Amino acid sequence: MTGIVVFILRIVLATSLYVFIGIMFITIWRQLKTQIKILSPEINNMLRLIPVENEQIESIEIKQAEVIVGRDPNNKIYIPDETISAQHCRIYFSDQQWWINDLNSTNGTYLNDEIIDRPCVVTDGDMIMFGQVKFSIQIINTSG
Repeated sequence: MTGIVVFILRIVLATSLYVFIGIMFITIWRQLKTQIKILSPEINNMLRLIPVENEQIESIEIKQAEVIVGRDPNNKIYIPDETISAQHCRIYFSDQQWWINDLNSTNGTYLNDEIIDRPCVVTDGDMIMFGQVKFSIQIINTSG
């Protein structure tokens, strides 16, 4: 009789251990999803770069939180122009605003005809220029 009781206790203990591990896994998974949601920026608008005086380049839509613009084909935004550096500038979404930052490019990045040397906020209607390629900025709200 005691052998059966010990066997049942072992089964109950093993089952409780697996239930405990499962509950821990589910709790950790939920906390991880919550932390990812808190830390990842919620982008509720997109940025459109509309070329100015250049029919060879198409409009570019930016929906990611960060992109690199440059002449290197591996960049998110590839612009094949000799006046643009391989990794020319970075456009990113932070603090509910779009920002642009020059990456020490050879010919500079201009915001409204002024060269930038630090991260700057861009707004709807601004003009930016990478080397000799000029774009107008359009910010489109994508939330409900």
